[in-house]
Amino acid sequence: MPKPPNPITQGVRAVMRDPAIFLVEILWRWSFALLACVLVFGVGMMLLGPLHVGPAWDSAWRSRDPQRMGQLLLTILLILGTKAIVAAIAVPVAIAFLWDILSALGRFVTVKRLRTGLTSLRFRTILALQFWRSFVGWFSGGLFLGATFGEALIATRGPKPDLLLYYLMVMPSILLISALWLTVNWYLSLAAIFGREGQSFRGAFRQARQTVRQQRSDFAGTGFVFLLFRVVVLLIATAICGLTSGMAGTAPQSYFVLLMVVSLTYFAVADFLYMARMAAYLALAAAHVDPAAGPKLVATSSTMPVENTSPL
Repeated sequence: MPKPPNPITQGVRAVMRDPAIFLVEILWRWSFALLACVLVFGVGMMLLGPLHVGPAWDSAWRSRDPQRMGQLLLTILLILGTKAIVAAIAVPVAIAFLWDILSALGRFVTVKRLRTGLTSLRFRTILALQFWRSFVGWFSGGLFLGATFGEALIATRGPKPDLLLYYLMVMPSILLISALWLTVNWYLSLAAIFGREGQSFRGAFRQARQTVRQQRSDFAGTGFVFLLFRVVVLLIATAICGLTSGMAGTAPQSYFVLLMVVSLTYFAVADFLYMARMAAYLALAAAHVDPAAGPKLVATSSTMPVENTSPL
């Protein structure tokens, strides 16, 4: 029997054959990052502009005194009062809403190009999936902050803080919350590519779980390989920045430009690997045929999935 094609190779080739997939991914991700930075900067200028804290912050920053900088930040928060609270709530909500829209648009386009000739989820279903991804992320972050704060209160109830008790409580909490967030987020991201037209977000989520359950080890192995690729690229980028760190003293502007170039290159490669991983997952699902499940996706000679209309 001929050896089945490698899904990792198939995923990389699928993205390289259609560079628009990679470009759309970069477009929506970098647009979101730019707009989020503009939003944070704009709100910061609106709040801090009338206070004229620039000279005071420069003086505190040059002093390299953490206590002085902390006191200045606390003073600014007290002056802003309710404005700081409103901004702390409104800005993350606005950023999450912006991410929902842009990520749903980007995923809608990339999934259609990856699943050539096949039906995919409607835009509103993908938007619902992306909404739940952002909700789970913010909920996990809030749960993490609440857990660490509550455990800190428990560890400091006595006459002396019990650091051992704190770490014994906080480490399992971090692992549990992180594992929950990563698992749910992973299935929601897979639901966007495995869901079929007419399915609700619940149906797409179930579809993703069923698909992964049939090839759990293959999906885990493929994801691990792409994770290794990304770690290697990150290590290379970190090494370049570290080996050239001497430029920070002799040529700070050139070093800043180098950091930007290296960072953007890393993010571009990471986006490419992400889409290649999604294409590899589709290749895995396409290569799996369950006769009892009726019509499924099967692999073709071009490694792109097509719908099997045979009743066998």
